Amino acid sequence: MKKRAFHFEIKNLLTQFIAAFDDVVISRWNKDRTAKSNIEVRYVFAPKHRVMYDIINKAQNITLPAVAVNLTSITRDNDRVFNKLAPSYIASSFDDEPKSVSKFLMPVPVNLEVNMSILARYMEDVDQIVSNFAPYNNPYIILSWPVPKDFGTEYDQEIRSEVLWSGQLDYNTPTDTTYSDKFRITVDTTFTIKGWLFPEQKDTQGTIYKVDSNFVAVDLRNRLYNPLDRTEVVDNLSYEQQGYGALSGYDDTVPTNYSEMVTVSGRPEFTNIFYTATGAAVEMRNEVPILSSVNNGFLLYGKRFDYNNSFYLSAENTNNVDGIDGFFSNYEAITSGDTTVPTISGFKLTNTYFTITNDNIVSFYFPANTLSGHGNFTLVTGNEAGWATSYQATSSIIHLA
Repeated sequence: MKKRAFHFEIKNLLTQFIAAFDDVVISRWNKDRTAKSNIEVRYVFAPKHRVMYDIINKAQNITLPAVAVNLTSITRDNDRVFNKLAPSYIASSFDDEPKSVSKFLMPVPVNLEVNMSILARYMEDVDQIVSNFAPYNNPYIILSWPVPKDFGTEYDQEIRSEVLWSGQLDYNTPTDTTYSDKFRITVDTTFTIKGWLFPEQKDTQGTIYKVDSNFVAVDLRNRLYNPLDRTEVVDNLSYEQQGYGALSGYDDTVPTNYSEMVTVSGRPEFTNIFYTATGAAVEMRNEVPILSSVNNGFLLYGKRFDYNNSFYLSAENTNNVDGIDGFFSNYEAITSGDTTVPTISGFKLTNTYFTITNDNIVSFYFPANTLSGHGNFTLVTGNEAGWATSYQATSSIIHLA
């Protein structure tokens, strides 16, 4: 609750509610029932007693007829509660298809109880005001208001809220009056606005970079359990005898404690690396010497190269060795959003040195004399999920002579 979540939801709903009613015009009538004048009815957001106080004290801020609208209570609507942890998604921009999606946490459904009081001197005025809204609230109307701007939608998104009329009008006419008292009629009715209150839109879910799934081979022949009690064996029969013959493609040679882990990761991976200086590509294995005086090309195969990847040269040494300059002086840290992945360093390459063919192929080209110094280095790629080095591909290390 230390996070403030305020999006003017209540104010927007009440403003829309009053705007839906605040265009009432009543008439004064001749004896032949023709209109001789029109009067605009004022809608005021204030308790009825406040409006009466202004009238009685002759402040002349309110002239009758008037309608007082007042919020009396807010309650949580249990009938509209969904999964509180499941977010909702709204397309932020459109072309032929949605380009981006905004996510927001499930709002709290609330019912706003609104009291409406009609104040008039003449019963005919009350009749006209009631006739203005009663036929259209049969028994509800719909308010349209926008999704809060904080959700980052490019276009205004509409929320539709039901306004349910109670259907009851309570008339109150004065009985104990003196000759000097002005006759005033009050009519009370209530509405329920079915609105929403949005929580603070902080994404409490972290990004999933890797999923490990464990698969275990089990012998089902003597493992048929009562679905209500997993410890109770229903019958000591094979599952073919129990009618599961179509599922009998098991291997008796696989031990019952056999398990396998399958990993799904967003981290890039190198599988093969090829080197060329003459036009013919040769697969690299272990340490491969190259010369800086010739054009050097590398072709790498792997996975997940096209996820906003950056590419680097990561050298074994970066300092002066035996009077010969090391590789790089302006290397930078290669980090990951996954805190389990260690941080390494490397020289970041511009896109003039590499070409991403697709998600599985990337090529590097270093013209003659682009590389300087001497020592061992590897090619590295990194994205938000982690990094990979060309050493993964058959323990390949590039040695610049």
